[in-house]
Amino acid sequence: MLMKTKAKTKAILFLILAASLAMQLFWASQKQGYHVDEMYMYGTANSEYLPFMHLGYQEYSVKDWMRDYGAGDNIAQLFRNLAKDFRILKENSWDIKGSVIYSDYLRAQACSNDMYSTGWMTGQDYTYYLSPAPENRFNFISVLYNFRGDNHPPLYALLLHFVCSFFPGVFSKWTGLLLNALIVSLCICLLYRMVKDYLGGERPALMTAAAYGLSTAAAVTSTYIRMYSLLTLMVVGMAYVHLRLHAKDWQWKKSDRRILVFFTLCGYLSQYYFVIYAAGIAMAAVILQIKQKKYKSLLRYLLTMGISGIVGILLWPFSLKAVFSGSRGQESISGFFSLSGLASRFEIMLDVLSRSTLGCNAIIFLALMLLLAVGFLFACRPKKDAAGGKALEKALLLVLPFLLYFIAVTKMIPYLVDRYIMCILPWPFVLLICGAAPVLRSLPLKDKAFRITAALLFLLLLVCSDSFLHGNGYTYRGGQECFAVEEGTDCVYIEPSNWWNVSAEDTLILSRCRNVAVTREDTLPELLGTYEAESGSRLLLVLREGVDTEACLSLVTESLAMDTQKTILTAESREDLTDRTIVYFSVR
Repeated sequence: MLMKTKAKTKAILFLILAASLAMQLFWASQKQGYHVDEMYMYGTANSEYLPFMHLGYQEYSVKDWMRDYGAGDNIAQLFRNLAKDFRILKENSWDIKGSVIYSDYLRAQACSNDMYSTGWMTGQDYTYYLSPAPENRFNFISVLYNFRGDNHPPLYALLLHFVCSFFPGVFSKWTGLLLNALIVSLCICLLYRMVKDYLGGERPALMTAAAYGLSTAAAVTSTYIRMYSLLTLMVVGMAYVHLRLHAKDWQWKKSDRRILVFFTLCGYLSQYYFVIYAAGIAMAAVILQIKQKKYKSLLRYLLTMGISGIVGILLWPFSLKAVFSGSRGQESISGFFSLSGLASRFEIMLDVLSRSTLGCNAIIFLALMLLLAVGFLFACRPKKDAAGGKALEKALLLVLPFLLYFIAVTKMIPYLVDRYIMCILPWPFVLLICGAAPVLRSLPLKDKAFRITAALLFLLLLVCSDSFLHGNGYTYRGGQECFAVEEGTDCVYIEPSNWWNVSAEDTLILSRCRNVAVTREDTLPELLGTYEAESGSRLLLVLREGVDTEACLSLVTESLAMDTQKTILTAESREDLTDRTIVYFSVR
């Protein structure tokens, strides 16, 4: 009988995972465009020692420096370079900054940082920015180099590069989307295991897995190709290992320490906001161990967390610069201590949290959570039995880090959007299902009435949180995937003078062109003098918002119509979009 029950449970869990995966793949198939950060994620993961797409000829690149002094192309070259570096430093009295190694590195970085030029590049160069070149497959050192100055740690990019390396020279949305689908599916399995073992048993575990796995929260987390899916997995993992330790009355084993270290390190290397959640759950753990007078286990816990943090910094020392002196890090820290617009920020983010999970507005969400909290406290009051006290302790481990993370991140984030709280979107489902169970049991309901009530409430939750009801903003309908570029098309991408390069948003479109030039409005005349138009080809002109569109179009037409070949450009089509104008010319 027990074996049949286990088989039935496994079958139901398999169906939940299959349904969730089908939902994720549906939204993946609907994805037609990309946020600029998704393009940067592909680029920093797959380009060879080039964090940002370089526009034009590089006299001496970081790739050249790595060939001369660094990792090289193979193990043999690496050891030859190490021997050469040792000899150079020894002859230079070990003065690293005064050596040719350091001066060449500065020269390579300066060339790579040239974001504007009047030169041309091939579309293939852009393809190799988004997907690894055949000779750059499984080059994890390049990924680490690209992330050394990034605002995020590199773990997700390493995983993405690993997947993309199986498909060199081919960009596909499916590499990132399937990676996310795998991570979200693992997250569902871990949620199931956590609820089953430590919170409510088999049925609540299956209900939690289904509720999150089929929700808008899981859909958006899976569809946005950034590190937030991985961060969600690590946050659920931290909750799992803490509930595991709590169930053992903080009696440690080596396996517990290894799991805690794993999720702490991987969470830190996934996204720096993980530290906020880790601090919140560590605070709850310390409170409980002091309350229970588990001082030896508390010391062991603090040492493990402290050493894990130190190891994380040693593994990725660039994190300190990113957090304390990086642009995003300083912005987040100043936001944390600022009170400006606090009420409106909380109002917006609470509405984002409510609609991303339960599909309701903030007032209904707060009322529901407050009602649930009051009922849970009454049903699990410690004086009733020891189990009630344990339930309240588990609630502290779940609720305190959730609240601290939401409050801190709402104050810190640069944009009031859902991606920064994706990692805590599973918690409303956990709290509702595991919190409502003891409340319903405390009501004077017979077994059949209890089952019917629980089933109706669960169905209501599934309907309210359904992704097909609320849609998915990360599919970017009508985006870059819908933009067809004919063979033999060249592209001139024009940006306003003194602007930061924003062409990264359209990297996929540029990769489909034959030759590409990204330039500013003030350097356009110089660029046009280098364009060799061929009869039968096409020219795609992209003018960003802020450019004098009519003046640039007139300049292009006049300049290219006066060359020695008497090229005639005919404007075939023109489309005025919100932030750019796109014009197609045919050359004859």
